[in-house]
Amino acid sequence: MGYEAIALPAQEATSTRYTYEMIDTLQPVQAAFAEILATGVEQVALVIIKLFYAQETRREHMTQSSAYLLSILRPMVRNTDYVFLQENTLYFVLRAANQQGGSIVETRLWEALLWRVHNMTEKEFLRPASMTIGHSGYQESNTSIEESIEAANVISLRYNWQGEKTSRKAPRHLPALPSTTEDESELPELARKLGIPYLNLLPQKLPAGVQRLVNPSLAQELRCFPIGRERNTLTVAMQNPQDNEALNRLHEETGLLIFPVLAHPETLQHALEQLV
Repeated sequence: MGYEAIALPAQEATSTRYTYEMIDTLQPVQAAFAEILATGVEQVALVIIKLFYAQETRREHMTQSSAYLLSILRPMVRNTDYVFLQENTLYFVLRAANQQGGSIVETRLWEALLWRVHNMTEKEFLRPASMTIGHSGYQESNTSIEESIEAANVISLRYNWQGEKTSRKAPRHLPALPSTTEDESELPELARKLGIPYLNLLPQKLPAGVQRLVNPSLAQELRCFPIGRERNTLTVAMQNPQDNEALNRLHEETGLLIFPVLAHPETLQHALEQLV
């Protein structure tokens, strides 16, 4: 099975035990490459995620948090892929996947990681202060295992957590939204640059508790659609996730942290019509 699609087959995601290995050096990662190549498979991709914590954080707490996040991400790749944790760096060695397949998995892992980190609380595990992700393909990176690992260390995406006091402010240097967002093909790439998920579908029916959090008239005014709540964070689909005024209004009205995700204008409009 290759990585042609973003969703894993349901039976594979639920019927197999997924494991990973904690390592002290890169040798097991290199050995995983060599083992795959020795079977005659010519394509291997690698995704590397690096988690960074506040300097005063104790090492054992960082390790526990990184292991927790990896346990969330591990089922999102195949059981036949190799997964490693070296301190606070996560390695995903993907059998029979080229660089495009690595990019697909990178997107899948990054969106899941963002979602989980945004919804972490201090009572759970430590939230990373920042994180990065990168990927490579063995054939495309020409042509040694070491070069593949080096290529995957090049950062594709970076996210800096700004904390509760500033999380409602628009991060600096975000790419400007295009004058028109009708071209749906541009939106996933825009979401990647913003460091947030992109949803091309929105739920048809919301739990009553989520619906009550945002008044329909306010949702219409701010062009936002609440899609879920986890503890003190409300996830909201928006046409413009950089609308700092709308994010602040939502925080004031709900008393919750707001996690915006990007939605297509037509999809958002249809969802808002269901609230009336």
